[in-house]
Amino acid sequence: RERSTSLGLIPIELDNGCTEEGCSYESDNAHLTNVIRRHYLGHFGHRDIDGIVSDYADADTTVVIHVVNGERARFKGRNEIRKAFEDIFNLHPKTNSTFHLKHVVVDHNHGMAVWSATTPTAVFPQSSDTFVFNSDGKIIKQFFNCQMNAIEVPWHDRE
Repeated sequence: RERSTSLGLIPIELDNGCTEEGCSYESDNAHLTNVIRRHYLGHFGHRDIDGIVSDYADADTTVVIHVVNGERARFKGRNEIRKAFEDIFNLHPKTNSTFHLKHVVVDHNHGMAVWSATTPTAVFPQSSDTFVFNSDGKIIKQFFNCQMNAIEVPWHDRE
C-alpha cells in the first residue's frame, strides 16, 4: 500500500469550503484514489452535477444506497442518482458549507472515504462512503452511511 507522498495525487482546485488537509491515504491504485478525490473535492465541491453523475457507470444495475440517521434510500441508475444529488446540493449550498475529506482507502476495485461536513442546517460529524468500481474506474455500487444532526435556525434567519 502506498501512502499519500508516493501516490501521484492530482491537483484539484478546492472550492466552497472543501478541504483534504490532514487526509490520510492507503491505496494500491492511484487512479481510483484520484477518482474518489475528484468525486468529492472536484465534482461535489464545485456542485458539478454532470461531473458527479459521470463518476457512475451508465448501467441500470448501478446502485447507491444512502442510510441517514438509520433511514434507508436506494437510487438505481444515473437518472435516480442525478435526482438524489440535486437534492443533496440543495441541502449543501455553496456558501456557508464545509466538507472535509479525512481518510481514503483503496483496495483493488473497492474504495472507502471518511468525511465530515457542515451546512447552514445540518452537521455530518462522521460519514462514510464505500465504493465498488468497474474495470473502467466507474462506480457501480456505493453505500453511504451518516449521522446527520440538524442545526436549529433562528426564526429571524429563516427565509
